[in-house]
Amino acid sequence: MTGFRLAAVGDNCIDRFLTQKIARVGGNALNVAVHFAKTGHDAAYFGAVGDDADGRWTRQELVLNAVNVDGLDIRPEVTAYTDIAHSAEGDRQFLFEEFGASAAYFPGPDAIKILRTADHVHFGLLNESDLLCEKLKGSGATLSVDCAVNPLTTAVDLAFGSVGEDLPAAQAEMERLLAVGHRLVVVTRGAEGAMASDGTRTCSIAGKPIRAVDTTGAGDTFIANFIATWKMSGDVETALDRATTAAADNCLYHGGFSQDGRVLPT
Repeated sequence: MTGFRLAAVGDNCIDRFLTQKIARVGGNALNVAVHFAKTGHDAAYFGAVGDDADGRWTRQELVLNAVNVDGLDIRPEVTAYTDIAHSAEGDRQFLFEEFGASAAYFPGPDAIKILRTADHVHFGLLNESDLLCEKLKGSGATLSVDCAVNPLTTAVDLAFGSVGEDLPAAQAEMERLLAVGHRLVVVTRGAEGAMASDGTRTCSIAGKPIRAVDTTGAGDTFIANFIATWKMSGDVETALDRATTAAADNCLYHGGFSQDGRVLPT
């Protein structure tokens, strides 16, 4: 397989599953970077962690998953973390988020030079994303954004939205993002699947029937697999199918990607 140079920029965190008393490395942009690597392509992550045990753990997981960490900054703030609980029925609840070192991150001049050599750059949660789009202009890289976490106003090649399973809400979100000027818009609908449109042609795919253990990172898994398949094949329907299958598989365990994780202290 040809190794595209895929980069994800933005947030990371430690997902702390309080009901299960376990923790996992995660975060929108970081999960995308890991799943880029899992597709067999060259992948890099650009973000920031604290100078603490969680920061070192985050870096270790990235390296173990073959993600380039040259763009990982170490900052004095704590590594970001998210507290998550599950009801008896398995429904997920976000109880608290500390954005820590990740909140203040923006790639420096050296990191931007590296990003300009990538084939594709994806934005997770990232301050001043519009400024970074400007700095990457003319580089030849295609750009994408997770609009569920990033209110980017610059039109890019690929925009991802997510508003739940409701079809009218998904259609409205698609129209909203197309109106921004994004070249291709993909809206995920959880268990109901996903849809994509370039403003002229719209296609959709049904969700894969599974008994989900945890949906954390399913959207990030979808994004990474869609991008990698789209870049390789240019076919939207093939990308939708591959991304939906990968996202469903990721719901069979806790966290944004398969890892040993850690046990939380009682």
